[in-house]
Amino acid sequence: MRVFIGIKLPEVSKGQLVAVQEEVKRASLKGSFADPDNFHLTVRFIGEVDPDQKSVLETVLARCAAEQSPFLIETNGLGYFFKKNKWIIWMGIKENSQLQQLYDQLNASLQGEEMPMADEVAFIPHLTLGRGIVLSQEWEVLSKVPLPPDQKIPVTALTLFESVRLNGKLVYRPIADFPFKGRTIRTIASKPTNI
Repeated sequence: MRVFIGIKLPEVSKGQLVAVQEEVKRASLKGSFADPDNFHLTVRFIGEVDPDQKSVLETVLARCAAEQSPFLIETNGLGYFFKKNKWIIWMGIKENSQLQQLYDQLNASLQGEEMPMADEVAFIPHLTLGRGIVLSQEWEVLSKVPLPPDQKIPVTALTLFESVRLNGKLVYRPIADFPFKGRTIRTIASKPTNI
């Protein structure tokens, strides 16, 4: 299975991102825009894992989450990656020391378990709005479009997601949640279990 570690967004945050995404769509000729149900913040992409590796991954996530207190992150305007004449456009996240520490702790713990992971790239926290976008105007014009005020998003758990295609549609399916400062794992297929 193909997995990554991320942070779920509350429904109100997803709604605000949809409004921003609509502005990007208006400025685009074409693109693949994220389904609002898929909105999330990726903390660490892992890649393909087998059942044993998934078990190790869950142990690491439970341990990291149990040591972490909830905190807030805040959006910070539009940003982009540019690749092969197309854009990946996203909503940025303001620099946040707690988020960076969580990322560093996860990386160190995963490396300590010799967990095979996808190549590490620079950690640029963002919320992807669309990929493969061809803009109908210059970026400078889009970047000045009035956006909703920056929003504060609570971060209270880590989630292990599986990336799957269901009926031809890309879905980021939560496998398990790891609440901060807690001792419970909530999985989709079972009731909460104490660890």
